[in-house]
Amino acid sequence: MKISLNNPLLFLLSIFLSSSTFTTGDLINEICQQTIDPSLCSNSFHSDPRSTNASLITLGHISIKNAQKSAKAVRKLIHSVSYSGNYTECISLYEDATVNLNKCKKALKAHDYGELNTFVSGAMTDASMCDGSFGRGVQGPPQLKFASIKLQGLCNIILVISNALSGINMPV
Repeated sequence: MKISLNNPLLFLLSIFLSSSTFTTGDLINEICQQTIDPSLCSNSFHSDPRSTNASLITLGHISIKNAQKSAKAVRKLIHSVSYSGNYTECISLYEDATVNLNKCKKALKAHDYGELNTFVSGAMTDASMCDGSFGRGVQGPPQLKFASIKLQGLCNIILVISNALSGINMPV
């Protein structure tokens, strides 16, 4: 069916309908602008082809997978530097973070956003506690600090998505 845009009312209606269509790029932008690291968020989605035309739920799954990969990489990093210090507590904390991220996956599948918030917050706490586990005034290796900050940023993306799914700060 051909619609003539000579009619001003039809023309305005077509503009309204086309501008109200929500694209995945807009959704990703809305989500990422609410995170603690919008650049990390945007890069994590744009590096994954599944994010094209993805729903909020799919973006949640992508974010959880990214955080799980990051936590696994941090655990490997901790094991590689543990020869030079006591990293037992950090290793335990990242194992806990991994367990929490696995629970995030299940909570998202069950649409239990309260539990999702709880588990992702736990993973973020586990990562930040590792940073402070070396003792007062003692810093861990810089690459561990950077990896921890990245994981916390990836977890924050999950938290923003969970809040959007539960109606808190829903992107418009």
